Amino acid sequence: MNLVIRKVFEQVRTNNLILRMPIPEDSPFVLSIEGDPATNRYRPSGPMKNLNEAEEKVEEWRKDWLTYGYGYWVAVWPPQSDVIGVGGIRRYHWRERDVLNLYYRFSPKAWGHGYATELARVAVQMARDHIPELPVVARIRSSNTPSIRVAEKIGLQHRPDLDTTEHMVFIKGWTN
Repeated sequence: MNLVIRKVFEQVRTNNLILRMPIPEDSPFVLSIEGDPATNRYRPSGPMKNLNEAEEKVEEWRKDWLTYGYGYWVAVWPPQSDVIGVGGIRRYHWRERDVLNLYYRFSPKAWGHGYATELARVAVQMARDHIPELPVVARIRSSNTPSIRVAEKIGLQHRPDLDTTEHMVFIKGWTN
């Protein structure tokens, strides 16, 4: 693991959020976000089912942090220190190459405040600054207009040549 990268990514302060590495105690918050049917409208596998599934997911994300020094953050709203979202970049093998998968999902109570854009923008900027050798990829269902708007706002380019039957593909830093 790259300790310098981890130090940079481990906790990031944006205008409105604290983005930090998940801890096991975040599992109930992750379940409340990932288990909410409203936040899973575009997710083919549907909402998380139980706390055990959330604990496994948090552990999987933590392994990324231990392996690479970065991974998905939990997003905390500082006035109350509640976890209101999950997202960031995660190393992923796609189309026979390593990429940084961009992900963002927030509790419905946090919708409409620009938090997804704020998190995604800082994640992409940090990826470009600290992991420039890997492209950032967002795979989004064509019906997920809010996520498409976020990807476009932060400067990801739609690449129709990489689209699949399930996803539109938005990228920053892809070279053939």
